[in-house]
Amino acid sequence: MAQVTDYDIANASGASVRSDLNLVFNAIKTLNSGSTDPANTSAFMPFVDTGDSNNLKIRNSSNNGFTTIGPVDTANLGLLPVSGGTMTGVLALSQGVNSAPSINFGDSTTGLYKRGTNQIGLTFAGTERIFLDQNGVNLKGTKAVRFFDDDDSHYVEMKAGTVTTNRTITLPNETGTLLTSGSSISNSALANSSITVGSTSISLGATQTTFSGLTSLTSTTLVATNLKATNYQDASGNTLFTATQIKQGRLKVWINYTNTGDPDVINDSFGVSSITQVSTGVTRVNFSTNFSNVNYCVAVTVRKDANGGSRGHGVTGTPAVGEMQIETMNAEGTSRENMANVYVMFSGDT
Repeated sequence: MAQVTDYDIANASGASVRSDLNLVFNAIKTLNSGSTDPANTSAFMPFVDTGDSNNLKIRNSSNNGFTTIGPVDTANLGLLPVSGGTMTGVLALSQGVNSAPSINFGDSTTGLYKRGTNQIGLTFAGTERIFLDQNGVNLKGTKAVRFFDDDDSHYVEMKAGTVTTNRTITLPNETGTLLTSGSSISNSALANSSITVGSTSISLGATQTTFSGLTSLTSTTLVATNLKATNYQDASGNTLFTATQIKQGRLKVWINYTNTGDPDVINDSFGVSSITQVSTGVTRVNFSTNFSNVNYCVAVTVRKDANGGSRGHGVTGTPAVGEMQIETMNAEGTSRENMANVYVMFSGDT
């Protein structure tokens, strides 16, 4: 250790001057080493502080304190070399922003920065795309995670679309392939192995033909073999008619036929199996389905010919549950007469 009270060489005898010079040179040689700060300092003075782990210090330009450089007993004064080296302790950096991250690798707008408390942001070309926090890895701006195949020629991409609230996809505790026709994970091993339609639970992959608990069903086209309903409503929910009213009120049988030739000809019909010409102006209409009784109703109108002339009409014979004879008469009602068109409608219970 060598420190001097000052660097002034006063006039004195040769021996005294030589002694002062030796002390000054020794202080310079040992970089003013000592366990306390030198007594007489000046700006930029070097100083090895033996009381502080032999740290090399240098006086600041204001000559009001020393700046520590590093311990002289440690290689490179403990400083990280340009190439290689090992760091210990905590490295503190400035917070940075997405347009100027604290850490970059040559691209000044691409790197890492502190976006908030316990959060690290990854920015690319000045735009934050990923950030890490205690919740996990967060991708922003609908960016995707890509899983490439073994030769990196194609990938599977997963990303979020437009959502109205936060969503969570939880993977099952299983090994296998998901979301393909060849899935190796059984439906029963999934978190939700069934769906509920109305009050009917349906296992995934199962077939269900009967549903209970449905309050409404919206469909453009509804195809059914048997349709059971109590009321039929309009789009506003107002009841238009009931199933019983349909059964009692709709036409069960109707027919448009011509009896000017032999045999009579059916032009169009519903609920009619056949017609039989009995005689001039008399035709038997045979029903596809019998009525429940003979108390059904019938209405008949006719067209004489292409000119549209009307003639009388009526019903003849005793009605039967499976047939009815229709008689067409001339205008005077004195004789039977064939017609170009005979229109007959039947309603009642079948």
